Amino acid sequence: MINLLKKGWLSYQFSAAMKKGDRHLATQLLRQFKSNGIQLSWQQHLYRDYLSLKLTLEQKDKSIQQLNQQLKSINSESKPLNIPSDFLIDESILLPDAKVIKNITQDFKIIKQDTSMLQCTGINQTIFNKIEAHLANFIQSEFNQYCKKSNFQTILNDAVQDINRLKSGQDPSYSFELSPHIYLIRYFLENVYCAYLAWFLIYQSGKLPTHLNILDLAAGPGTIAYGLDLFLETLQKQIHLPTLQVSYYSLEKQDKFQYRGLQFWRRYIEQKQNPSNIYFQFDTQDFFDNPLNFKKIPHHFFNFIIISHCLFYDIENRNKFNIIFNQALIKSLKHDGFVLLIIQDKKLFKTYNLNPCKDSDKEQEIINHLLASMGLKLVWYQYLSSTSQRGTMKSREFGEFAKNYLPPQTTMSQLTKKYLELKYDLHYTLDDYVILAQKS
Repeated sequence: MINLLKKGWLSYQFSAAMKKGDRHLATQLLRQFKSNGIQLSWQQHLYRDYLSLKLTLEQKDKSIQQLNQQLKSINSESKPLNIPSDFLIDESILLPDAKVIKNITQDFKIIKQDTSMLQCTGINQTIFNKIEAHLANFIQSEFNQYCKKSNFQTILNDAVQDINRLKSGQDPSYSFELSPHIYLIRYFLENVYCAYLAWFLIYQSGKLPTHLNILDLAAGPGTIAYGLDLFLETLQKQIHLPTLQVSYYSLEKQDKFQYRGLQFWRRYIEQKQNPSNIYFQFDTQDFFDNPLNFKKIPHHFFNFIIISHCLFYDIENRNKFNIIFNQALIKSLKHDGFVLLIIQDKKLFKTYNLNPCKDSDKEQEIINHLLASMGLKLVWYQYLSSTSQRGTMKSREFGEFAKNYLPPQTTMSQLTKKYLELKYDLHYTLDDYVILAQKS
């Protein structure tokens, strides 16, 4: 009771001091809260953060003054500047490391074709071979159970036909029993590969925070989270990382996709010596069901909203989604947060009844138009391609190119030939736009 009275009296004094603008007294009272082990209110937390930020800025100002004095005292090339480490390090952002960027660029054989196009024909085999092997084992163990059912071939064919709708420019329903499994076999690793590179580009541009809150729309089995995990694994092997905290919110109407993604994640993460600090939250609901349901998604919380390979072909659904996105979902983004879009080239252009073209000006015009319809403005974009040119190669020509130059999915190809009757091997391929945007 005495502690409660003391807390109440100190809180009253703190509020009164803040109203009067007496920051000296407020700071003294904050010390008393700490010394008495009293939990801070949100207002007191906010003031404490303000004091911490103020101190950091004062230290940086002092560092700048010291650097200026050193510069003035140098007459010619002499001893190097003693730059304070606290001046160089921003603990809220993972500052890009030149060695990491160079190594990833070499591993993935990234070549800059122009200001907005990157060709990529390589891969980090150690990391991706590992996840591919674990995924193949997971799928095989699942199919071993399904094979015991008399209707296995029927439910397999239904799922294959559904996923194959993507080839003809249609939206699959993804609702069949084995739809998640067929997606995991055919497109998951390829999309994780693209997501990995998207996180690399964000890191390279100095926009990857150490406290990362992600809202993944139409998340499927969590492809974006896997790409992030593999990228963070790369960083861990090359540099010392600060403590990272990742909150991943999956919004997906197909509970089967979420379940299979989490099921595989648990098996995959078990074998990792230093697993990433990623916390999952799953929300199974349809975009078009009831927009009021989005009220439970926290406002101004996420520093990234991600829409990966989920641009609707159907114009009516696309327009409905844009309305919901503008009215409800965008409110969950922090004021300085970003929206990451990953869109296949054919799908982007087909949205406007066009074929992929080689005109980069037309390309940017379409991207700006798409973002404007979502209430967004462009920060930057990159077209990631396996080939050195915009536009589409003929199937036979690309097949030969992939066989000669692109990293194979050796283990997964065995499953596609066994269960999906494909005659060719799978490769890691890219034909995607990675677009970073903010609220306009």
